[in-house]
Amino acid sequence: MKRTDKRQWLVGCVLLLSLSTVTITTVFANEFSKKHDRTRQSRQFSAQVSDNNDLGCESTDLIAHVLYQHLSSFSKSMSSSGANGANVAWESNQAKSWYIEQQRYGEQLVIGGLINNDPKAIQAGFKMFDWGFAHQAPDGSFPGTGDPFHSTSFFVEAVAHTLMIIQQSPHSKEHAQKVAQYKPLIHRAALWMISPKVWERGIKNNQPYTHRRYLVGAALGITGKLTGDRQLIEYGKTSIADGLSLQQNDGVNPEKGGFDSSYQMVGVVYAERWMMYFPQDDLTPKVKAMIDRALLWEKTRILPSGKISNEGNTRTGGQEIGRVGKVKNVDYSTVIRGFTYGECVNGDRQRGAIARKIAQYYTH
Repeated sequence: MKRTDKRQWLVGCVLLLSLSTVTITTVFANEFSKKHDRTRQSRQFSAQVSDNNDLGCESTDLIAHVLYQHLSSFSKSMSSSGANGANVAWESNQAKSWYIEQQRYGEQLVIGGLINNDPKAIQAGFKMFDWGFAHQAPDGSFPGTGDPFHSTSFFVEAVAHTLMIIQQSPHSKEHAQKVAQYKPLIHRAALWMISPKVWERGIKNNQPYTHRRYLVGAALGITGKLTGDRQLIEYGKTSIADGLSLQQNDGVNPEKGGFDSSYQMVGVVYAERWMMYFPQDDLTPKVKAMIDRALLWEKTRILPSGKISNEGNTRTGGQEIGRVGKVKNVDYSTVIRGFTYGECVNGDRQRGAIARKIAQYYTH
């Protein structure tokens, strides 16, 4: 290569490298800017909500920026039709059963989307709910769903809770049409749950599982609050009272004749949610005492590393298979949420510290 040609080639390489550097820098700058904007918008959103309501607790840093950090993970198992999880296989004739509860993950998408200013997540959540309601019968049931009462209670609670959060949000007017669309549908589903034969069968099937008492209580109570239906609220209280009667002296809320460090917190989260909407109810002091004892026991299951022990669990120690065919493990996000609400509602910093330690172990 001639000296002149070599000089030109070197100059060209330098220019190309400079352009590449500028391009890469610009891309990273744009991505940083987008992330910064989302964080700033999330903080602005948090500044507009009350610390004393449910949305305020959902907007705390740990829930907003850890549990809702990767919203796309809640919709990655959703098909283009809106079917989610096990329902995707059923829709394509590859499974015999479908479960309305699989559509409940629209709750995380909508609430997380509101908090983190993610319109795509919100729309994905609504799409998931829409698929569920498209399979609802006029009597409020979801014909063909497996485990009808329990599966429906999951979906009812998720939708009712989402609608309450929307109404507390600064963006409530923007989504008022969806609230108006879903409210009578979820009311109908809750009324189906308390119809005599359905209620009797459902309560009987729920007997071995304490957490289901708080799930049903939250589903009916929050729907009753949303729609002004006192009858639903009373049925919800009946279920909550039944759950309270089952707690052991050591704080364990039994699951299938033993303890379970994951389902213990599923029940606690639903109880905390019920308490949030009924702070003046005569049952509330008893619910608070139950939660305090339950969290004290759960604390003994948190290892120094932040890992949640599943040793001795009756359900999430490798014994049970979930709806999508996977072995059930401890749901760390529910445990984090339960302790985080404990700090948010009661100002208990120790509970917040436990939540952060768990988050550090599982998310870093």
